[in-house]
Amino acid sequence: MQRRLSSAASSKKGFTLIELLVVIAIIAILVSLIIPAVNNARAAANSLKDKSNLKNIGLGLHAFASNDPKERFCTGAYDFKRDGCPDTWGWVADLVNSGAAGGNDMTSPISDLPGSEKLNDLLGGDTTDGKDGAPVSRVQAGICSQLEPAASGVPTPTTVGIVSSMIEDGYTTNYAASWWLVRSGPKLGVTTKGSPATLVGSLKGLSGSLGPLTRPRMEQTDVAASTIGWMGVAGPGDLDEAVLIADVNDMSSGITLAEAFNDGPAQVSSDGTQVNLADTSSVTIGQLVAGMDSLPTGADGRPATATSYLQDTRDWFAWGGTGRKKHCNILNGDGSVVQVTDENGDGYLNPGFAVFASGGAAPTEAQIASVGYTDSTVELPPSISYCGAVLDRQRYQKGTFED
Repeated sequence: MQRRLSSAASSKKGFTLIELLVVIAIIAILVSLIIPAVNNARAAANSLKDKSNLKNIGLGLHAFASNDPKERFCTGAYDFKRDGCPDTWGWVADLVNSGAAGGNDMTSPISDLPGSEKLNDLLGGDTTDGKDGAPVSRVQAGICSQLEPAASGVPTPTTVGIVSSMIEDGYTTNYAASWWLVRSGPKLGVTTKGSPATLVGSLKGLSGSLGPLTRPRMEQTDVAASTIGWMGVAGPGDLDEAVLIADVNDMSSGITLAEAFNDGPAQVSSDGTQVNLADTSSVTIGQLVAGMDSLPTGADGRPATATSYLQDTRDWFAWGGTGRKKHCNILNGDGSVVQVTDENGDGYLNPGFAVFASGGAAPTEAQIASVGYTDSTVELPPSISYCGAVLDRQRYQKGTFED
């Protein structure tokens, strides 16, 4: 009996090495199939949430205009030095203070940049320096009146605490507004009869622009509201100003922060290696308007000529999706949200700048680093997102009809 039991036990076999390898190979194949599917599902869910955020922001901005005496869609950008304290001034404050949006609605899940580079301005604590024409009273508004100047570049504990509380209260974002929404158009200087109109200051600031877009201006322009881009998820800021300088809330110092808003009309250099903002000391309103007839006409259309001024859209970034061709969701003036694909995989959405066109040579790494675009592929044609230098060209084109 004992011999029979031993014989039966010895006849039972375990897995052979080959069988184990086959099982492991099958598991590896299943994992390789599942992980991309999970990543794609997560990316799709994040993009859906991003679109929902933008739609809520659009509803909030339209509601703000309905209650604003000037029918502005917002009071400005999320930019402490240029627009004022972010708990009082700017589109983020407008939405949070009105209860229209806040918290997760203001932060896109498709980007890992947790906040704006303007947090560093707040941490600097300087409330005496309004930038590009911003009234100091706006910089000193709200809780910003309690900020303390940084000592040798190091924020004080009081200032860190104030900035942390602002973030906790919802006054934070990683979305970037368009120039149309927060600046809307160039401001003209007062001139004498017979003299050409001039631009009066930086188009990035309040001093040189008409300020936030109003409902009457958007309705009177011949550009469809469905193509006037308002908001998109922000790209990484320039590293000389977008690295967080202190631990704030749940953000650690040393992380990269996001851009705040698109900078306005810009022109490509003659050799195609730079995209430069309009210098109002040397550019006339006529020059800004003149190149609008050469705007690209479609995704396969020709880029604008070197004399054209287009919107610098490099504060938006294609974070969404997986793979090389990612996308960016953009909120438009009519409240719609359009998904735009970054066709060449450089992350930026080119409205038609003819970069690196000289000689047909491939751009160097240094050139790409200075411009962002890798080629002239048109990804934001006017049919999707209007990119001219002004919205209402008739306002700026009228000649002299009488003496």
